[in-house]
Amino acid sequence: MTLVGVPMGTLRSDRPILALLAAEIERMRAAGVPVGEDELRGLYIPDAEADRLLGEETEDTAEERVAALSAACGLSGLEEGIVRLCLAAETRPGIERLIAYAQDDVSRRRPRVELALRLLADDPLAALGAFDEQMPLRRHRLVELLDDPGQPATPLPSKTLVLDDRVLRFLLGGDGIDAAIAAWTRLHPAPGPLHAATPEVDLVARHPATVLTPPVVALWGPDPGRIRDTALYIASASSLGCLVEFDATRAREGTAGADDALARAGREAALQHGALLVTGVDALEAAARDQLIAAAERSAAPLTLLASEAEAAFPGPLLHVPGLDYESRLELWNESLSDMESDAGADEIAALAGKFRLGKDAITAAVRTAHGRAVARDPGRPSIGRQDLYAGARAQSAPILGTLASKIAPHYVWDDIVLENDPLEQLREFCGMIEHRHLVYDTWGFDRKLAMGKGVIALFAGQSGTGKTMAADVIAGQLGLELYKIDLSGVVSKYIGETEKNIGAIFRDAESSNAILFFDEADALFGKRSEVRDAHDRYANIETAYLLQRMEEYSGAVILSTNLKMNLDEAFLRRMHFVIDFPMPEEPYRLRIWKSTIPPELPLDPGIDLGFLARQFKISGGNIRNIVLAAAFLAAEDGGPMGMRHLIRATRREFQKLGRMVTEAEFGDHIAYLR
Repeated sequence: MTLVGVPMGTLRSDRPILALLAAEIERMRAAGVPVGEDELRGLYIPDAEADRLLGEETEDTAEERVAALSAACGLSGLEEGIVRLCLAAETRPGIERLIAYAQDDVSRRRPRVELALRLLADDPLAALGAFDEQMPLRRHRLVELLDDPGQPATPLPSKTLVLDDRVLRFLLGGDGIDAAIAAWTRLHPAPGPLHAATPEVDLVARHPATVLTPPVVALWGPDPGRIRDTALYIASASSLGCLVEFDATRAREGTAGADDALARAGREAALQHGALLVTGVDALEAAARDQLIAAAERSAAPLTLLASEAEAAFPGPLLHVPGLDYESRLELWNESLSDMESDAGADEIAALAGKFRLGKDAITAAVRTAHGRAVARDPGRPSIGRQDLYAGARAQSAPILGTLASKIAPHYVWDDIVLENDPLEQLREFCGMIEHRHLVYDTWGFDRKLAMGKGVIALFAGQSGTGKTMAADVIAGQLGLELYKIDLSGVVSKYIGETEKNIGAIFRDAESSNAILFFDEADALFGKRSEVRDAHDRYANIETAYLLQRMEEYSGAVILSTNLKMNLDEAFLRRMHFVIDFPMPEEPYRLRIWKSTIPPELPLDPGIDLGFLARQFKISGGNIRNIVLAAAFLAAEDGGPMGMRHLIRATRREFQKLGRMVTEAEFGDHIAYLR
């Protein structure tokens, strides 16, 4: 093996540093090299002092640590000798002064490149290649090359060699994480549990040296906590003592360069004799992700694992780590609650595990949130209740949903919905299908019978104001789930590929929280398929197919609403589990809506005639609510109870807003209120 053309056997780095310095000083004296003049006394090391220092008894320090560093980073004899020289300069004052003597400058107590190579290499010029950026000393950030303060563009031979701070601490016995990357790096010293390791994971774990060249593998799946457990399992089975977890996204936001941070994280894994787990890969742009993969392949880590939520192209082994199944989630909920007081019953916890497809870390965080709510309510005897657990689980909803969707806080109940019996029964069936999915799919075995379509998809069809959003609100409140409303007309983009990106982000981040996704204006994307005349028509059909695919893959509930059911493609309607019509209310239902919309606290005039309003005006529930609210403000302005004069005036304003004509005859005897 050679280094820049120099046979490894010719390097003299195995000789003790003091002996090498003594030989070099002897050579300088024999050659008549002047070392200081009398008029410069104080700016150099006198010969007598140098002789005294050379005669002192000394031995190499940190022998085991140097050998461990050399093995971990694959150092050559020359490179190890450079590390020893730099270490001696930092830790042994006598050698520090001898280095200054050999460099004929009392201020240069750290070795320059040219001195290191004079001491350690038979051909110093050829050995300059050891300081190339791709060679271990610099690739793994073991040493720094400092410019001369008075010479900014210092030539390589004149640069000063300094050990990196973390490397120096390691050689002196320190095992703390590098301060430069501590903000986005965590050390996991002990293996965690692994649920059902796959054969592929076992193969990589038990034979990493033969399976992986370079030793880099990607793990993908929906649960970061389970990916971490899998990485710990692989590290342990590979005889590695720990896992160094590095957040690539946070590192890129830091002041140091991403490549430098990853190199330091890989070096940390090598020093700790552990595997490196790189997270945050999904958040990187394609170019940055490719750059990170290339840097990972150059890392000093014995084994590097890249974590990803989605399956992606990767030039190496790609292992799927499935999310937790229902039984595993239930076990984690019970385990997390085992040491806490809780009023929640076994059935309620089972329902929680079925509704929220949370991962390991999210379940732990949800229980912490629930406990915090209980403490705030009763610091002396905190007891976690059902509402605390649901609030904690909902808090784990992915934040990106908030950028593409509007969160609706449920506040309606079943009694607020005024519908005919058949659509109301369908809504209850829809709710029950969501409620009992874990029983049917997981306990009764239907999960093995269906590859897709394990979620529940419903279409709510009806004119604006007929109760579609209220129905979604009631279902979310009944189930204790988050409800996000997405306006499809806003998600659809004129830029090719952007619509699919938006849709993918919504479903990916809704998966863990099991949120109900309410897509408004479904006809914006699901209208009857047009004949493909150009590229935009073709991509519109691709967008439609993509949303249908993601809806069927989603394990939660999806609701789509439309005002124009007749405009929807029949093939699309066949994909729905429920198609629920919300008709315009007939008179009896309108009267119920008028009555239910008025709060009991609102003072009313005794002469109010809601029957007249229900009979005369064929409008939706949404219009009725608008009228009652506007009438209440008119009554507040008048300083008295709400009466027919306020309701009649508010009704006319509502019809004006809708652009609909209303005759004086329709107002009957109440027309006087409008004159």
